[in-house]
Amino acid sequence: MNNYRDYTQEELDRQYNVRLGIPDFQAFFDRFAAAGQAARARHPHLADVAYGEHALQTWDFFPAANNGRPLLVFIHGGYWRSLDKHQFSHLALPYLAADINVALLNYRLAPEVRMGSIAADCGFALRQLCSKAGALGFDAQAVWLMGHSAGAHLATLIAALGAAPVRGVCGISGLYDLEPVRLSYLNEILHLSPGDAAQASPILRPLPPGMDALLCVGGLESDEFHRQQDSYAACLRQSEHAVRVVAAPQAHHLSIIDVAADPASPLTRAMLDLIDKSSGASARTR
Repeated sequence: MNNYRDYTQEELDRQYNVRLGIPDFQAFFDRFAAAGQAARARHPHLADVAYGEHALQTWDFFPAANNGRPLLVFIHGGYWRSLDKHQFSHLALPYLAADINVALLNYRLAPEVRMGSIAADCGFALRQLCSKAGALGFDAQAVWLMGHSAGAHLATLIAALGAAPVRGVCGISGLYDLEPVRLSYLNEILHLSPGDAAQASPILRPLPPGMDALLCVGGLESDEFHRQQDSYAACLRQSEHAVRVVAAPQAHHLSIIDVAADPASPLTRAMLDLIDKSSGASARTR
């Protein structure tokens, strides 16, 4: 019996069980943690700044060398239930080298809280960051969001909800339609209702006019991750948003983090190009 599209329950679960297809997944997480620790040791930054009372309601901020430069905000993945911003601090390095500020967000996790609270955390953290633009020395008119996996979902969702004015969003291996997620094994922890899935699906919530999008999925990822990106890109183009899709043909769901951390990768170059253009446009409007 098919559960979603042409998938049986077992097939659908396999499409979204990314660790099942990456036997050495823990080695990736360990390497990310070490790279993140090295990046934090190398660059002065504000660590674990609280935006709420929960221990996970914090952000880190890595300042650019000069005042008035853009800000890139990164939201980590982990299927809304695991991982930590500290495992991804090294993603800041290509942008710091280009004199771009970087912030990384943590948020409360399932099953302690539901999807609405997770999204609210990210939106509140973004608003707090933007309210401190003067003190932190970044250009509040040149803010970009980036997320991986569930983080790409959260980045595109809070951008669509208008949590704070941002120039655009980068989704890496993103989840933009939560209906198949609701029907998969993941819902044992997420507890999404049909209404929850619809309300929190970026594909059903257009981005504000004029907001750019950059999307990337690993060539070795499952068909559903490719469908998620293709469907979201088509939706954005239908609403007349500028969408750039970058290929990462040799990457899977975790090794794509290495692509995002590589200053010479097509993904990083495309992101830097978009931020550079937004920075120039922002300067011309002031």
